[in-house]
Amino acid sequence: MNKKELIDIVSQKKDLTKKDAEALVDTVFDTMIESILNGDKVLISGFGTFKVNNRKERKGVSPKTKEAMIIPASKTVSFKPSNRLKDAMN
Repeated sequence: MNKKELIDIVSQKKDLTKKDAEALVDTVFDTMIESILNGDKVLISGFGTFKVNNRKERKGVSPKTKEAMIIPASKTVSFKPSNRLKDAMN
């Protein structure tokens, strides 16, 4: 499912115009992104948790030149599904 399909489904299920459904979906995603950028966890009960993880600086090898290199520290977002979601999948 992509964003357009999600907007179409929200529009149909909640009897909204596509423009209103798009605004709703955008607001939800923008709010989640803002919280994650502030370092907060986003816990959606029954779905899962999004959180920021810090990756340490590490050694690596350039696949092109085979030279050793240092991969800089970075941040990434992880998702941990809720038990309800895991159970529904099995």
